[in-house]
Amino acid sequence: MEQGARMIARAWRIARTGFGFAAFGLYSLGIFAITVPWLRLVRRDPAERQLRVQATVNRAFAHFVLLIRGLGVMRLAPGNIDKLREPGVLVMANHPTLLDAVVVLSQMPHAVVVTKHSNQTNFFMGGTVRGAGYISNQSARTMVKECAEQLRLGHSVVLFPEGTRSPKGGLGEFHRGAARVALESGTDIIPVVASCDPPTLMKDQAWWDVPDRAFEYALRVGATIPMAPYVESMAAGEPRSRAARRLTAELHETFEKALGLDG
Repeated sequence: MEQGARMIARAWRIARTGFGFAAFGLYSLGIFAITVPWLRLVRRDPAERQLRVQATVNRAFAHFVLLIRGLGVMRLAPGNIDKLREPGVLVMANHPTLLDAVVVLSQMPHAVVVTKHSNQTNFFMGGTVRGAGYISNQSARTMVKECAEQLRLGHSVVLFPEGTRSPKGGLGEFHRGAARVALESGTDIIPVVASCDPPTLMKDQAWWDVPDRAFEYALRVGATIPMAPYVESMAAGEPRSRAARRLTAELHETFEKALGLDG
């Protein structure tokens, strides 16, 4: 009887999780099929149109988060996130689960996010990704240039320095492109530490491999990492490549400490 009850409970959790993702897919299609074309008609200025699409996407993500919380799939603990709502911020986050971009963006009014190139052509997300002006990570040089330009225009940018989801129980290698964005733009970094307990929706883990209870998802905004010391060092003659290596190492160490992986 007890085993049967556990099997039923697990099947019910899988069904609720599947319903949440199905709703998310339909919501994404709705934005692509209705919102983006409508904004093309009523918003002639491309920059303003992109901001409107970004705001729509972030609201949709916020609704999705509310949905899966209401379904009992996830509990969310957002901590000290006021900085994320300021304009023109550079946010860098670790990437433990499939939901990280969704949760981070759901806490922001609008932002440009660096995303996998394959998302540009994805059936569900492609039109929205392009309409929002999200930046592809296919070319590191182009990515750095476009991110720096967005920050100079006063727009917020979200980056995941690992470039893909973290390895189980750890932290992946940080790509130097993230540091180069900060150095190129001179924008201070806001580190956002994401954690999920029990671990779920990890790299190479199927969505239906659900935990035995609602997972606790936490966002913690760390102390801002200032760029002034790096900018001054480069002005004094330090090569940009060396400054990028130092900043990448500092970033990785910051996240290791925050996640308790440094010891």
